[in-house]
Amino acid sequence: MTFAGDIMAHSVNFTMKDYNRIYSDVGTFLHSDDLTFGNLETPITDILPCSTYPRFNVHHSYLHAAIDGGFDVFSLANNHSNDQDNAGIYGTLNAINSLPSYIYANGLRIKVEDSITPVVIKKKGWTIVFLAITEILNSHDPSAQLVYYSPPTTSGRNALIQRIEEITAEYPNAFFVLALHTNEPEYVRTVSNSKREWCIRLAHSGVDVVWAHHPHVMQSWEVCEVAGKNRLFMYSMGNFISGQRYTANIENPEADREYTGDAVLLRVQVEKAPNTGTLDTFVVTPIPITNYRDPDHGMVVKLHTDTFIESLPKKLRNYYYKRLELMEEYLPILP
Repeated sequence: MTFAGDIMAHSVNFTMKDYNRIYSDVGTFLHSDDLTFGNLETPITDILPCSTYPRFNVHHSYLHAAIDGGFDVFSLANNHSNDQDNAGIYGTLNAINSLPSYIYANGLRIKVEDSITPVVIKKKGWTIVFLAITEILNSHDPSAQLVYYSPPTTSGRNALIQRIEEITAEYPNAFFVLALHTNEPEYVRTVSNSKREWCIRLAHSGVDVVWAHHPHVMQSWEVCEVAGKNRLFMYSMGNFISGQRYTANIENPEADREYTGDAVLLRVQVEKAPNTGTLDTFVVTPIPITNYRDPDHGMVVKLHTDTFIESLPKKLRNYYYKRLELMEEYLPILP
């Protein structure tokens, strides 16, 4: 499996002539796994114009390019889920429901009375339970009731724990992946103790992987033993693609905003212990990526390698080398 960050859609992204260019450099890698997970941080409806922050919207072609680029599983629960009210939510659900059965998504519901329900993925003898939850919404109008929203309060979190325990009881041998759009400040690269404690509590309730997002910058990840099993916590996967670093700050690559353009793809191999069926090990391999403003095609995702950097003009070479160095300083990128 591969886990990525936020698939954003600022104006510089959705005005591109060819969305497939976004994925040209990473598509082969994304297609080489069993499942690739991405957080789709925009509604999808063709009946409304594409729009940028603060109320996003894209058309079907933007989603199709992500799928062609290698994404198989989408989290739809985030603070922009209901940017376009009911029209955006129903449009997104219609777009997802029109896709082949091997594409999966979670985080929205058709009716208010529908319970929070995971999608179940069958892959190579595995049963994967995937649930997408957001702890933050930008709008609490009636359309918010169609989003898988869990209030970040004591009662709200207790209710989520109870629902996860119910799901775990229903699928006792499944591998549980939780997409969590966290209630925390954006652009913060450190992991709070309260966030770690919340992830541990989620693991005790049955979650094997917490795949978190919202800060738009990378935070670290770790494998922890909880209740006799290894669990993977990805505290924030940053941005996969966005327009937040459309103009690179060449003079000050250490500026906080520059971190919105760098992330990793986290390739995760899960191995079961022989005979027992319990989880034994996670093999986690980070692949650095970066957003690059291609002069011919617009914002694209590049593998953040020496080969890519050496292809650039000198000023950009220095910038991207420094960006990679800064990412390596606080993330476990190197072996």
